[in-house]
Amino acid sequence: MGLFDSILKRTGEAITRQVVNQAERKAVNQVAGEVNQAVNQAVKNYTMLTREFTYNALPKTLEELKALQVSPQDFFETAALTVLALNVYEENPDECIRMMDWLNGPDAVAVIDQQLIRNQFMESAKYTVKSYFKGATPQNNYTPELPYRITVHDNPYSYDTRNEGYVSLYIPSGGADNDRKVTLRTKPSTGEWFIHTWQGLLMGIRPANEANPWA
Repeated sequence: MGLFDSILKRTGEAITRQVVNQAERKAVNQVAGEVNQAVNQAVKNYTMLTREFTYNALPKTLEELKALQVSPQDFFETAALTVLALNVYEENPDECIRMMDWLNGPDAVAVIDQQLIRNQFMESAKYTVKSYFKGATPQNNYTPELPYRITVHDNPYSYDTRNEGYVSLYIPSGGADNDRKVTLRTKPSTGEWFIHTWQGLLMGIRPANEANPWA
């Protein structure tokens, strides 16, 4: 084969590869477009599920918290019970950790997370955890309405990892613009749901009037 023929052959091979690559890219782009369209349509058709949990009194012990649980297979309820548990810390830190251990499932709450709770309560978490109750706002120093009510809702992406055993839910706060995310994890052998990530519930909120020098 002469030099000219060799050049023609290589050129032809290069053109063929380019055509094939273009076809592959076109096919990939088409599939990606169809997937995005399906996702957007699903989000558009999605209806948010919101549930409200009502409590006449707040639990002070682990046994009282357990008595409030209606179904351990209800991940919405597990999220609400986490708010109740964290509210105990101000008066009884040890009992709060016992509650969180129980809600955490087979694994105990990590030491670093126990430190997080302690550090946040040294700042302003006593207001933060109360802000998840209905009617608690900066203006009334985060005093909840009675009976105590907690709202929990999902969003279009809450169940993206359901197959892996995780669900994400959101809890509104009277002191923040964005609802706080919590992630729940299931135990397949029993169908129970436990709290997995809850640290966002301790994020800062707008200061209570009594703690705000500019109020």
